[in-house]
Amino acid sequence: MKKLIIIALVAILVVTGATFASTYTTATATIGVTAVESDFATVTANLTAITPTVYGDYTSTWSSGHLFTVVPDPSYTGDLVIRAYLVNTGELSRSYEHLNMALQFLSSDNTTADEQGVTQVLTLDNSEVTFNWANGTGSSPYQVELIGGGYRLHSWKSLSGSSVQPQLWLEIIQR
Repeated sequence: MKKLIIIALVAILVVTGATFASTYTTATATIGVTAVESDFATVTANLTAITPTVYGDYTSTWSSGHLFTVVPDPSYTGDLVIRAYLVNTGELSRSYEHLNMALQFLSSDNTTADEQGVTQVLTLDNSEVTFNWANGTGSSPYQVELIGGGYRLHSWKSLSGSSVQPQLWLEIIQR
């Protein structure tokens, strides 16, 4: 009786395995892919803010100025998301007790081009800000502006003789 059950189970496995293999090898799918011919925006680093040299037990503020210039492609008809990142937070947190940088996304006429219309703040704990741009809002070129902020080094960094500067990265994606 045991042999009969084992033979029946093996026969069932062979039949189901063959059915699976047959459908696995005969199924097809078609995926359409279109290559992008050009970028939908150009980003240029455009630092006009004065970057202080930070030493020792020091507290100060950031000066205002341009950080990035964004020029959407004139033929692009969609909306964009502009994300600014503070990329070296690990290194900064070893030296800075606090750090904040207030950013805005502005049109060439210095009016806000961000749909939210608010100043956003990069910090050691919040290292990303997002601006939403609707096509046709404002006029090109656009600027990511540093409009202020402040920092304070850790007290044990006094007279360390080292200078650690924030590094920013800008990403533009389609929305």
